[in-house]
Amino acid sequence: MITPPKAASETTKATLEEVVSTVFGKGADVVLAGPVWFAWRDGGRLLRAGWLKAPTLAEAITRARESGGSDDATVLELCLTEDYRPVPASALEQAFSNAARGRVGIEIQLGTALHRIPPTLTIASNRKLLREVEVFATTLGLSLEEVRAKARFARFGARQFLVDLRSGADSAELYRGNQVIAPDAVGPDLLQGVIDGMIGWMLSNVRASGRMTYKYWPSRGAYSSADNTIRQFMASVALGRIAQRLGTPAARDAFQRNLQYNLKSYYTEVDGLGGILLDGKIKLGANALAALAILEGRQCRLLQPDSYKREFDGLCRSIDHLWQPDGSWRTFLLPGDRNDNQNFYPGEALLFWATLYRRTRDPGLAAKCLKSFEYYSAWHLAQPNPAFVPWHSQAYVMLYEDIGEPALADFVFSRNDWLLEMQQWGGTLDPDLWGRFFHPKRSDFGPPHASSTGVYMEGLADAWRLAVRLGDVLRADRYAKTLRRGLRSVAQLQFRNENDMYYISRPERVRGGLRTEVYNNEIRVDNVQHCLMALLKFDTDPLFPWPVPAVH
Repeated sequence: MITPPKAASETTKATLEEVVSTVFGKGADVVLAGPVWFAWRDGGRLLRAGWLKAPTLAEAITRARESGGSDDATVLELCLTEDYRPVPASALEQAFSNAARGRVGIEIQLGTALHRIPPTLTIASNRKLLREVEVFATTLGLSLEEVRAKARFARFGARQFLVDLRSGADSAELYRGNQVIAPDAVGPDLLQGVIDGMIGWMLSNVRASGRMTYKYWPSRGAYSSADNTIRQFMASVALGRIAQRLGTPAARDAFQRNLQYNLKSYYTEVDGLGGILLDGKIKLGANALAALAILEGRQCRLLQPDSYKREFDGLCRSIDHLWQPDGSWRTFLLPGDRNDNQNFYPGEALLFWATLYRRTRDPGLAAKCLKSFEYYSAWHLAQPNPAFVPWHSQAYVMLYEDIGEPALADFVFSRNDWLLEMQQWGGTLDPDLWGRFFHPKRSDFGPPHASSTGVYMEGLADAWRLAVRLGDVLRADRYAKTLRRGLRSVAQLQFRNENDMYYISRPERVRGGLRTEVYNNEIRVDNVQHCLMALLKFDTDPLFPWPVPAVH
């Protein structure tokens, strides 16, 4: 790991020989196969960058230093390029796909104009590779079509290094601007480190007003003005679980401030029905998660028993109003003619009702839950989608534990067995992608995303607990293995140390947060909250199995 930068007056610059030896070993030099990218940074700030051609790395570094302008740098970002291959314009989308971001560079040449972008800069700027074609066209004052028709394109590989310029400091070889977490590193220590980081991010991103950061762009150092009520109230639920786990005044205060802010900002009533309103929309899912945050806060004594009575009762009336006699739900109170997002909102509502039933033991509520199970289990099997599975799994596991209806457990197992097929692992898959949930042949299932991996793991964690409870050893082992692999993916997405934050000028805003994907560093609150709530379900469970580390 690269240690935190020293003050400039305390920094001892590494010699040329030290820089080369930390990368390739003492006394080594390297014959270069292509140009070298140099980026001199200090505290994440880019001071100077550019390309150099030289026969060896030592000579390239000498020339780079002689050009001056990097005296304040503490870190040197290097890309040693190789394997240049021409790409026809008809194959640009395939050659420069999202999965290639951070692994390959792009070179565009038209006449004497040259635009060459290394993989590390693609990660640091968070720009798609094909966006560079647009940048090049704009620079030359040409249309995108002209550039695609006239320019020569090439794709190249690069060995990526982060070299600490302070004498005696460590350096690292990177993969896609990060370091790959080996599968055998997955264990309780990694789990606790990842959880601690995510808890730290959640608590540090609750502002004094109580508002939670919705989205942050690390490359720009800017917060997004976008918003989403479902994710805001999921954050409230997550903060409540953090406060319950930590038991500290600070965590309790963060939850209370956030919930108060959210209810004050979004709660309204329409004809006596409570609703969470944003941009003219009141969603069943947002209502359910707001009610769940209040209910769990009361149950854990983070709130008084009658806290937010008006809001809670209004939300309950609204959720009940949207429920239909056949067991289905209307998914929007406003606008009243919308009824989409059936894969998400009814499951969120059922999770709230299952939690409410556990407290009230109201037989009428149980009957409604079972009616909805009857409706939605058939609905899902007619048009299966993985987004449906985790919400309903969480609800049905709770209902099975409290009601004992065998069909609930059978459905949970059937659907989570099917969901296991969505997890990617091994083979020719890039090593930093192992453990994520994504079906490359089903675009209708959505793109790979940290929040998707997290929410699938939430349902799987409950399915694992149910399998253990029922003595289904083989199924419990499969689910636990999937959760361990999911943890590896979550850890890979987390901003963990200076190696993967080499371009971050405000590390306190990102540390512990989760990228959306390994090639997309956008942090969204649901990336963190879903993954955190999943891991909290088994991190202290003594029954959760961890493989015995191999003895080398």
